[in-house]
Amino acid sequence: MHEARGETRTAEQHRETAGNAHAGARAGIAASERYDYIVVGAGSAGCIVAARLAEGGAGTVLLIEAGDEAERHPETLSADGFKHTFTNDALMWHRMSAPQADCGGRSLYMGSGRVMGGSGAVNGMVYTRGDRRDFADWPAGWHWEDLVPAFEAVEARLRVRPRTPTAFAERFMAAAEEAGFARKDGLNDGDLAEVVGCNDMNYDGDARRSSYRAWLHEAGGAGVQRLTGAEVQRLAFDDRRRAIGVEVLVAGAVRRIAVTREVILCAGALETPRLLQLSGVGPSEELARLGIGTVLDAPGVGAHLRDHPNVCMFYRGEAPVDFRYPQIYAFGAARPGDGAAPDSCFVCYAAPASLKESMLRMIPILALPGRLYRQRWLRALLRALVHGAFRLPPLRRFVSKVFGVVVILGKPTSEGSVRLASRDPAVPARIDPAYYATESDRDTMDAAVMRAHAITRQAPLAGTGVRALSRAAVSTDRRKRRRWIHGATMTTFHYCGSCRMGEDCDSPVDTRLCVKGLANVRVADASVMPAIPVSALNAPSMMVGYRGADFILEGVAS
Repeated sequence: MHEARGETRTAEQHRETAGNAHAGARAGIAASERYDYIVVGAGSAGCIVAARLAEGGAGTVLLIEAGDEAERHPETLSADGFKHTFTNDALMWHRMSAPQADCGGRSLYMGSGRVMGGSGAVNGMVYTRGDRRDFADWPAGWHWEDLVPAFEAVEARLRVRPRTPTAFAERFMAAAEEAGFARKDGLNDGDLAEVVGCNDMNYDGDARRSSYRAWLHEAGGAGVQRLTGAEVQRLAFDDRRRAIGVEVLVAGAVRRIAVTREVILCAGALETPRLLQLSGVGPSEELARLGIGTVLDAPGVGAHLRDHPNVCMFYRGEAPVDFRYPQIYAFGAARPGDGAAPDSCFVCYAAPASLKESMLRMIPILALPGRLYRQRWLRALLRALVHGAFRLPPLRRFVSKVFGVVVILGKPTSEGSVRLASRDPAVPARIDPAYYATESDRDTMDAAVMRAHAITRQAPLAGTGVRALSRAAVSTDRRKRRRWIHGATMTTFHYCGSCRMGEDCDSPVDTRLCVKGLANVRVADASVMPAIPVSALNAPSMMVGYRGADFILEGVAS
């Protein structure tokens, strides 16, 4: 994970740093740098938390990000740059899952954004709040009506809007209508049952409007001190379980930075639980096995991980595909019924816009397992082959007429985990998304694939010569179809729930986002989501960050 920034450290250096840092985790921290608030992770939530604390006069604020400043990578600030961010190794964490039993035993790519702006700086700019029923299982104070003001405040700053549908987009939506969906203008009113439409996106002309751009880039980040290229290795605590600082790896050396009020973790649902466990906050038996002293026994840290697995069903028609963005969504139940809540999401994908870039990212991952992937020259060789293939006129003509229907399992019942593999911060955590661990998930995804195919069989698409490119995906043989699903599944990069909030003893975070049992640590990112929304998580993540800042500012005011 570290070589994307060109940092190299020997295994002996890693072990020495890990041992020394952990020995001092509860003994105190000597730091020349000191801040009132330290925000770990400058992603969709973290940028909002840091900026709002500074704007509200809460005190001195340090925002720490493992990746680069966004300005070093202009594609993160461009609306059309989303496809290029995906291919830039410096902008994405390289993580692989544990082998997935129901995905053919494969280890799957578990990337996320690694730059100022986080995943909100590299994603497709889809802005969806979710269905109001998604939040019915959240704790009191976090239901739909409680969250609307924060969503509206975020939207006012981002100036979200849909894109004008193209001729092909209109045909797709017309086909979805004939397949039983209702055309809807605006997908953020809380009712996503059986609807299709153009979703809101956070863009303005040629510019991406991420939380970084809206809260820090445009405002100049007044009052927020930024530290980039810095990987937080652990939090340090005193004997009262109060965080007194963080230990950060910067340019191969560990810096110790003190905090006087709070540490707010916004590193995302894969990194936040890893960091807490490295700091001695997690399942005590697991920590003891790795030689990590327990600061707080919290079995829920790293548990209950959820994600949206997806498959992409590719089709080709007679006319070129004329749109470029993930701007057409349908939501519904895989097995529709009266009053059924949406459990599936269907996205129309334009292959000519970003298929090459997707292959530039995924081909090296699929072809170069383990240590081979770390060899830059091998990655460069494979990417050169992809570039060469896409220069061939026959392939370009073929792809110009290809589109996909991305079928997303929107309400998975399977729960995974994020657990440490080592006390060494340089060793990746063991990430197990547990895709299709329940029969319900397997059945729902299978039904959703069949429903997606039904959209393409309607006259507005079928009448233009559209045909499926994978026979197994649309097979009438359920066993063949399921083998294809399990072989084609990938992440939708919507990780959440690994430090969930709630009033039950298994939830490590309370409803004001404070880690239970710690004096001054909060989590304000997708980790806290106790139930996964059916839609993309960028908007809910920003909402969580906005509300987290509210809670802190309320405490300052009192």
